[in-house]
Amino acid sequence: MVDVEYQRVSRYTMLRISPWRGDPSTAQVVTVRGPGPDEETVRDLLDRLGHRGVATVLTAAIAQEDHHPFVAAGFTPYERLALLHRYLQAGDPTKVGNSTHRIRKIGRFRVPEVLEVDAAAFATFTPIWQFDAAAYTEACGATDVSRRRCVRSDGRIVAYAITGRTSTSGFVQRLAVHPSHGGIGIGSALLADAVSWLAHAGTRDVWINTQTDNARAHALYRRHGFEERPGGLTVLRYSTDR
Repeated sequence: MVDVEYQRVSRYTMLRISPWRGDPSTAQVVTVRGPGPDEETVRDLLDRLGHRGVATVLTAAIAQEDHHPFVAAGFTPYERLALLHRYLQAGDPTKVGNSTHRIRKIGRFRVPEVLEVDAAAFATFTPIWQFDAAAYTEACGATDVSRRRCVRSDGRIVAYAITGRTSTSGFVQRLAVHPSHGGIGIGSALLADAVSWLAHAGTRDVWINTQTDNARAHALYRRHGFEERPGGLTVLRYSTDR
């Protein structure tokens, strides 16, 4: 499998099927519109992908109520994620505060720097958390409107955030700080900027996910009013080698 494809599997449901991290033998299946696919659709998809040389299939991070069709078709849990949520009130945006960290736009020629920061920030976690150029582009396009911001030090990007909104829901798609610049409020400044932007746009709530055991990230999000939702999310995996 080489190219990204979109497949309408019912009147209301559309899937995006793409190589995962550029590996043609591994595909990721994401529901981009409507409810998730049923078991018959998942089994048919696995059969067609198998004939195209795909040996491993991953889902996006999905909620417990969406697991059944995939589990029934042979998927198993691959990575569990904590899901956090915060309500917003129109006209009462979060203040960015007195941070001395200047928030800047990410220029298109700065993406290699962003990926270097991302690799360092998530180096100690499983591969599901690691971004390449394709994953970065996908995150930027996952919502109707996207905002990309960064913080620089000595002219180099040391942290960045991708924030998106669709209708009245907001999502912090990515927040990464280079370990050499952790603990000095950069992540907090980027998160406050993201939430403030969403509030000004009339967004009603914000969602973010992180590793279940990332105590530092959990503490940051709690300081900004986020609360963990029971059940979290799970990435499911199917492999012909199982």
